[in-house]
Amino acid sequence: MDSLAPELGPIQMVATRLATEGGPKGLVLPIGNQNFVRVAQITTRLRRLPPRTNFLDYEIGALSRLEAVLADPRPEEASSSPVLVSFSVRPSQLNRRLLRSLGEFAGTAVTTLLVVGIFFLVIEVAALVTGIVLTRTITRAVSDLYGATQYVQAGDLTHRVRIKRNDQLGALGESFNSMTSSISALIEEQRQRQRLENELSIAREVQEQLFPQALPSLPGIQLEAICRPARMVSGDYYDFIRLGPTRLGIALADISGKGISAALLMASLQAALRSQVQLDGRLSENTADVVSRLNRHLYLNTSEDRFATLFYAIYDTSSCTLHYTNAGHLPPLCLIGEKVCKLEEGGMVVGVFDNCTYEQGILQVEPGSLLLAYSDGMTEPENVYGEEFGVKGVLEVALRHRNAVPQVLAQTLMRAAEEWAGAAEQADDMTLIVARLG
Repeated sequence: MDSLAPELGPIQMVATRLATEGGPKGLVLPIGNQNFVRVAQITTRLRRLPPRTNFLDYEIGALSRLEAVLADPRPEEASSSPVLVSFSVRPSQLNRRLLRSLGEFAGTAVTTLLVVGIFFLVIEVAALVTGIVLTRTITRAVSDLYGATQYVQAGDLTHRVRIKRNDQLGALGESFNSMTSSISALIEEQRQRQRLENELSIAREVQEQLFPQALPSLPGIQLEAICRPARMVSGDYYDFIRLGPTRLGIALADISGKGISAALLMASLQAALRSQVQLDGRLSENTADVVSRLNRHLYLNTSEDRFATLFYAIYDTSSCTLHYTNAGHLPPLCLIGEKVCKLEEGGMVVGVFDNCTYEQGILQVEPGSLLLAYSDGMTEPENVYGEEFGVKGVLEVALRHRNAVPQVLAQTLMRAAEEWAGAAEQADDMTLIVARLG
C-alpha cells in the first residue's frame, strides 16, 4: 500500500464482514441495507501528501468501496464482503494524473481550466448580484403599490405612488396614480349625481302636489287624467278647476323643453291660471280672456325661448255647453254620437308674443259625448318601421272602446301607445285627459 499511487496521501483500509449472531464482534457499519462489522484496519506509515503547489491546492479526503472475496465464507453469508478505503489527495496531483497525456502542456490546460472556472464564477456572482438588485427593486415597487392600495382601502384617494424609475414598474405606478385620480373623479361625480337625483326627487314630490289630488265630482261629467313623465319631473300640465255648481275648468298644457326648467314653467303656469280664474270671477266666463292673460304673464316672466301650448275649456253641465280656447296645442277630440270634432279654435302658443289675440270656440255636446285631450307624447311614439302612433291611432283606440268608463279608456290608450313604441325608455311626457260629458 505504501507503493501504490504515489500522488495520493496516506491510505487506510477497513475490512468488514456481515454482522451475525455468532460472527465476529466489533464496530457495526451500516452499508446499504445490511450491517457489517469491522474486522481489520490497515493504515500506511510511510506515505506523505505532496506539498501544495498554490493557495487553492487544498487537501481533499475521499472514500471508496471495494469488494473483497472471502476465503472462508460462512454458510449464512455471501462469498464477498466490502472493504472501505479512505485516502487524501491534492487537486494538483489529480490534474497532473488526468492530464498526463498532454505532457508539457498539462500546466497550461490546468491554468486555462482555472481561468474559465474563475470567469464562470464571476458570471455567477454578477448574476446573483443582478438578481438581488432586481428582486429588491421589484419587491420595493410592489410594496409601494401594496401600501398605496391600503390607503385606497382606507378611503384616502389622494395618496400617490412615488415614481423613481422610467421602466415598466414606473409605468405601473403612473397607471395606479391615474386610476386613483379617475376613481376620485368618478366618486365626486357620483356624489353630484346623487345630490341632483335627491333634488329631482324632491322636485317631483313638489310637482305631484300641483296636480289635482282628487278629481272633482260634478253631476253630468266623469273624469280621468294620467301624466307619465319621461324624466323625474314633467313638462306637461293638466288641471281641473271647479268654477261653480255646474261649471268646470279643464286645462292641459305642454311646456317647451324637459326636466327642471319645464317643471318650473309648469308651476308658474299652474299658479297663474288658478289665481286668475279663482280671484277674478269675470274671467271664468270667457276662455279666450284667460288664455290672453296667461300669454302676457309668461311673456313678461320667461325668456324668449320658453313657451307653452295650452288648451283651456269650461264645461257647463247644466247646458251641456263646452267653451274652449286652443293656444297651439294638439286639437283635442270630441266624439259626439258618430261625429268627431277637433277643437282647434284659439290662437298661437302662449309666451312668445306680448299682444296676441285668441278666440273662443263653443261646442254643444250631447249626453254621453267623449272628450279626449292629450299631449304630443301620446302621438309621437314610433314603431320599428318609424311610423308614429299619431292622432289616427288615438282615435281608432277611442272608437273601439268609446263605451268604456274614462278610467278604463285612459289606461287602454296609454297601453296602446306604449305597445306601439315597444321601447323601454319613454321619449316624451305622456299626458291624457278623458271626460265623459252629459
